[in-house]
Amino acid sequence: MRVSFLLAASLLIAPLQAQAPAAFDAVSIRPNTSGAPGSETDTERGRISVINATPFSLLVRAFGVSGFQIVGAPDWSRTERYDVVATVPEGLALNDRDRQASFERMLVERWQLRYHRDTRNLRVYSLVNDGSKLVPHSGPGEYGMKVERAGPRVTLRSTRGNMGRLVEILGGFVGSVVSNDSGLSGEYDFTLDWVQDAAASDSGPTLFTALREQLGLRLVSAEKPTPVIVIDNFERPSEN
Repeated sequence: MRVSFLLAASLLIAPLQAQAPAAFDAVSIRPNTSGAPGSETDTERGRISVINATPFSLLVRAFGVSGFQIVGAPDWSRTERYDVVATVPEGLALNDRDRQASFERMLVERWQLRYHRDTRNLRVYSLVNDGSKLVPHSGPGEYGMKVERAGPRVTLRSTRGNMGRLVEILGGFVGSVVSNDSGLSGEYDFTLDWVQDAAASDSGPTLFTALREQLGLRLVSAEKPTPVIVIDNFERPSEN
């Protein structure tokens, strides 16, 4: 009876161990004092480099949420910048979920991250179909959704783009969670142009107008219970 119990217990434990968060093999973290305005990410097999990134952006990357869903992060996490270069165990290819788990584990171990989850009433947006003008992708072509900025003007160029990634990008510009309620699940080629700063002298449509006129989509606002990450502790990283 005892042998059977231990065997059953081992079978239950094994899957849990297999699902443990992935860990980077090695991580180098160095302050970046270049003064450059943006960050760069380079992902190749066995190596991930995030250059000139704010610690706050690493939190966003680890949890896969919009920035406003992270509450209580210290002010320095939005202004200081770091270069993070991580390697993964040989022969292991991380998917998006694995990468998020690896970043979270790195923040816990090297930045002393402690957090808890909560739900708060926040202003959110729903992306709906308002007579879609999207053109389905056909033929060859690699996936790409690239944001280009020139002053207040913003251009989003999509090749084989999807609504899941579109709502993530839109969330960063409207400062809120955007849910995909368009009913569109395909891959699309499109260009979206708008002016982000309403006070800018450069004339052009707002994001809301551009979505409606150029893509046939609409953002509808509502206040809903929204999951948030509450930061209990976050410190500057330990030395390499």
